[in-house]
Amino acid sequence: MSKSDLKSEGSSRGISRRVKHGLLAIPLSLSLMGSLAMPDANAADSDDVGFYGSVTIQRAAASAASAMAKGAFGEAQGEYRKAIGFDPNQEDFYFGLYQSSVKMQQWDQVALALEELFNKNPKFKDQMLLEYGECLFHLNRYDEAEPVLKKALAKVTEPSVVDTRIKRLMEKSIIVHAPEAGTIVAYKEPEKYVAPERSGKLEASEVHEHSSTKSLTFLNAWMKCEGVFVAEYKGYEHEGPISFFKPPQANFAIKEYLKGPPLSRTFPVKFEFHSKLGEERPKDWKFSDALMPKKGQLYLIFVPNCVPIDGKFETFHGSYGIQEYSDKTIDEIHKIIEEHQGAAK
Repeated sequence: MSKSDLKSEGSSRGISRRVKHGLLAIPLSLSLMGSLAMPDANAADSDDVGFYGSVTIQRAAASAASAMAKGAFGEAQGEYRKAIGFDPNQEDFYFGLYQSSVKMQQWDQVALALEELFNKNPKFKDQMLLEYGECLFHLNRYDEAEPVLKKALAKVTEPSVVDTRIKRLMEKSIIVHAPEAGTIVAYKEPEKYVAPERSGKLEASEVHEHSSTKSLTFLNAWMKCEGVFVAEYKGYEHEGPISFFKPPQANFAIKEYLKGPPLSRTFPVKFEFHSKLGEERPKDWKFSDALMPKKGQLYLIFVPNCVPIDGKFETFHGSYGIQEYSDKTIDEIHKIIEEHQGAAK
């Protein structure tokens, strides 16, 4: 089958499927008009933990769904990314990321959402053949798209799993609360607070985040970072000589997403030799391979901002943001996750 034949057949079959099931034929806000009321101003600010078990996550889901319903797909995409950062294991948000990305024809983001859905639940790959084939086609991966679209033809009359999951996502996300009048309580003058006497004096620099080692804790790293990952060290590369303040690029492969967006598993990191607390270069410091991690070894990597700078991700307080993976360190992270579910940066 030639590329033009594939384009013609894939397009005509895709249009048939969309018209039949309404996936891309009309805006989402119109398709939901009869079944979903637009949320009131209090919906996104609700303190209800909702279906997702967290006020923070429920608010992000509500904001994303509201944006989807009014056709603000760029805003919806951003909110679903935020929701994924809060709960990377929730399938609903990847469907939201997929749908908003399709509406904007951002096919690389569509591919990312599909990849994560297939990784988390392999059954979706068989249920979303048309969506997957369409994505491959728009990415100009015609040789991969052809067999997928041919297989999708046999299931073109089946209801779309995307329609079902998006409708359920919207219903779970937008919770409209009727206003309730509370009990009127008589005003009572509060007791005056008297601050206790302090012994000694604590300097701000002793606890400041950018000058004190007291800030170097797993809890602080977790709360301050947008992304936390388990990654395997593959090797390093550099341009020009390596120095104490000009570190190499360490190449990792992400094995597990503990917090943050689903970045590419190829993970370049700026490998600092200090923790950015004003350290000076040690007198006899000299770079050698012994200062680098061991190839094949796992590390916990804390990333404050999941946007690379000069092609590399920076870590929390430099060298502190790359910790050896062990039963002890991962257990400490799991304890933090359990105690701070839904906590944001």
